[in-house]
Amino acid sequence: MSFTLSTDRSCDIFCSELDSRGIKYISQVYTIDEVPHVDDFDKDEDYKGFYDLIRAGKLPTTSQINIAEHEEFFERILGECGGDLLHITLSSGLSSTYQSAVTAANNVNERLGATRVYVLDSLAATSVQRLVVDEAQRLRDEGKSAKEALELMQDITKRIQVRFMPTDLMHLKRGGRVSGAAAVIGTALKIKPILCINKEGGLSIVTKKMGVGAGVGYMADFFKQNNDEFTKKVYLPSADNLEVAEDLKARIQAIRPDCDVEIGWVGPVIGAHTGAGMVGVVFLSGKEREI
Repeated sequence: MSFTLSTDRSCDIFCSELDSRGIKYISQVYTIDEVPHVDDFDKDEDYKGFYDLIRAGKLPTTSQINIAEHEEFFERILGECGGDLLHITLSSGLSSTYQSAVTAANNVNERLGATRVYVLDSLAATSVQRLVVDEAQRLRDEGKSAKEALELMQDITKRIQVRFMPTDLMHLKRGGRVSGAAAVIGTALKIKPILCINKEGGLSIVTKKMGVGAGVGYMADFFKQNNDEFTKKVYLPSADNLEVAEDLKARIQAIRPDCDVEIGWVGPVIGAHTGAGMVGVVFLSGKEREI
């Protein structure tokens, strides 16, 4: 390998898969009823259990990985692996984790007297970040240096297209992300907001649809209009909503039978904020995000 690749667990790749692919990781912590839990999910049952708690009314909270934790992680990986390290973080538009990682990398590099740790802002989360990790691994396996991979990935992250649909407005209300009136009215009218991860890596509401079926149709149409020759694989993040994800998968496959379409979990880092039921579509294209 030309460099060591690492990420935080907001990429929602099973721990055992990361290990088998030679990708190091640092886990975030989520809290339920004042009890902290490490995101070390490695099987479907881990994710299902998390969403069962949310459906029972629990409201998890999350915290960022701080500077000291990043420094300890970087130094340990450098000691174990040698060479340079490229670390991929949760979007700076969603968390301060990226800035903490950058500060930690600068501190470590200064102590070493050389640039050994490179940090990439994924401008992403969950399956979107998974796509970033997959592309970075491809560059690693092709023999690119960490610096070369960082520069190439800064272009790739801008060309990842994302739409997703949270379905539980009452969870968003409990978390303070929508007003009580909006949640009640929206639920009664079956309004489903469609969001994207924007150019800055934050969230923007794109449109609203009446019902899950209309939302799925919109996401399939978005894919149809924006996929191109760069689109080889499609990622469908699911917050324990397999039925709707399978519907979307069938529509995507009808549009592009040649594409590999993979349904993946939305883990606790993002699921704590979206609640159960969220489904989305993620893919790489040749053009940058418009929003």
